[in-house]
Amino acid sequence: MTRTRTSRRRVGCLVGSVIAVVVLVGGALLADRVTHSIAQDVAADAVRSKLSASDLDVSIEGFPFLTQVLGGTLDDVRMTAPTATVQGLSVVDLDVTATGVAVQEPRGAEHVVATATVPTAALESLLRERTGWDLTLTVDGETLVAGGAAAGVPASVAFTVAPAGAEGLTAAVTSASLAGLSIDASLLPDGLASRFTEFDVADQMPAGAQITGATVEADGLHLVVELDDVTVDQL
Repeated sequence: MTRTRTSRRRVGCLVGSVIAVVVLVGGALLADRVTHSIAQDVAADAVRSKLSASDLDVSIEGFPFLTQVLGGTLDDVRMTAPTATVQGLSVVDLDVTATGVAVQEPRGAEHVVATATVPTAALESLLRERTGWDLTLTVDGETLVAGGAAAGVPASVAFTVAPAGAEGLTAAVTSASLAGLSIDASLLPDGLASRFTEFDVADQMPAGAQITGATVEADGLHLVVELDDVTVDQL
């Protein structure tokens, strides 16, 4: 009888210990997930204060999360938004991945890669501002074509763009026409050709940004932008 009671006590202690471990682990997991959710909301609010973004979604990768917080750095943070405004430039399909994100102030990241598309309409508006030409912008394959009137005569300029790192973008005129006739771009009135080669978006990018990719697509210009050691205040 005594052995039976002792055995039951041991079993009871073992079960109690297992339950305690489960509760402790479950509590830690719950705390990890709750903290994770709060951190994502805080990160979203911090970015919203700098970017005008619709339906901004923030996800923090890596598990467990609490150990990252205690270490002061989040391994991988991703942000996406259907539309956003960066330094006054309207973009769509914004996708940002930040690594080595600091938890403490000043909040920032060791490396950021952002991709987005500048819609044709936004590019058209920017080109009108930069060139002073009342133009209409269209896409022809991998080429952008600006058309309008120059000195009262119908004119068009076809050009390509390429990434230029910290310098932003470079543009190269590939063809030009005046009154429906193909001409050398240098013959366009009002120095239009040179205005296109000076086209850039560097001042529309955060400080320290480098454009490492630029591809003309049917709906606009797809950009890849990278930054090192950037803070939220630089956005």
